[in-house]
Amino acid sequence: MPLNEPVFQLEGLTVRAGNKMLLHDVSCDIQQGKMLCILGESGAGKSTLLKAVQGFLPATCRRLVFTPSGTNITGVVPMRPGLPQTRWVMQDPLAALNPRQSLGASIQESLHRGDITDHEGKSAVFAALEEVELGAEFYNRLPGQVSLGQAQRACLARALIARPKLIFFDEPLSALDALVQKKIARQMDVLRRKTQTAYVVVTHDLGFAAAYADKILVLRQGLVEAYQSCADFFAAPASPYAENLIHAARSLGTLNHMDDVA
Repeated sequence: MPLNEPVFQLEGLTVRAGNKMLLHDVSCDIQQGKMLCILGESGAGKSTLLKAVQGFLPATCRRLVFTPSGTNITGVVPMRPGLPQTRWVMQDPLAALNPRQSLGASIQESLHRGDITDHEGKSAVFAALEEVELGAEFYNRLPGQVSLGQAQRACLARALIARPKLIFFDEPLSALDALVQKKIARQMDVLRRKTQTAYVVVTHDLGFAAAYADKILVLRQGLVEAYQSCADFFAAPASPYAENLIHAARSLGTLNHMDDVA
């Protein structure tokens, strides 16, 4: 695949609920190993976008291309349990994990392969735990026996173990305290660069976007307010609303809070 060719490309996505328009004519793309951050106020359609492109909500589009799986859709987006070769990391890790299942078992389930032995599966899990800076002792721990930050690291390991080409993140840091946010944000970035996985990240956090995003998509009431490179967005935002988001983040002192991560 050419370096600049998008692994994921979306043109003209529209989502309706009855007579209400939830998203209208949304387009974006992302290249291998790059990160797209989706910004906007609550109710703007950010999570709706993630659900629609994976077939969890009825939607239409002019075109949806996911190169690794050969997906090429025009018109109605088929309802299906997620795009092949993708994974999803949710906002609340404890809601995403089975409370009665060990972290190791949850991570191993994500391999979805019948051609490996149990020993090979466990070895892969131990390697995945090490990647997210959790020790082998976490294999047998239940979600209720670890911190929120450790649970989110386990969810990241579960997403990465099958080496997907694209990971969708829905507010992955919002349930965590500031210090843990910084550490996991840095770990997400390190692993993205190492594995060359594309990330699409829904977030309210402009500091995270400024530190790690390659592209920015801003939604407001289901419409695209801005779609720019990260550098262009923060230098010359494409709409007054986008400019106000940046101004508010600067006023609150949150724009640079991802700096100097230990």
